[in-house]
Amino acid sequence: MKKQIGVLLAAFLILLLGWAILPAPAMPSDDPPEENIAGSDWRTWGIINDSGTLVQDGETIPFCACVHTGDTTLYHDTESQVLLAELDYPVPVENAEQRYLGMETADRNGDGSSDVLLRFSQEDGTLELLFCWDPETGTFRSAPA
Repeated sequence: MKKQIGVLLAAFLILLLGWAILPAPAMPSDDPPEENIAGSDWRTWGIINDSGTLVQDGETIPFCACVHTGDTTLYHDTESQVLLAELDYPVPVENAEQRYLGMETADRNGDGSSDVLLRFSQEDGTLELLFCWDPETGTFRSAPA
């Protein structure tokens, strides 16, 4: 009887020892997965407020827009985050991301290139900021809406 208890006690200790040296289960990670995921580029993890197309010198260019307090940044709609243009506001637009209503990309001045009209909500209506393409500088310039 003592021998059986001793064997059971030894088996129990071996089980405890085996349990103690087992590796701990892996905890889920908050880091993004390392493998390639379809669409896993800046457009999926970046904050994009709008997208559309511009026409410049007869070329149609798809873009993504990121709205900020001091500007709206336009990027080429490609896997790589390539800057297309910066639309610098004449004055900061506080909480621009939340107040953003949308944009239009039409040729308003008849030069054959798209101009950009941004709309933001405000207490007494809508704030409109117009940016016209300047082919000489290759940038958008703020213009009266």
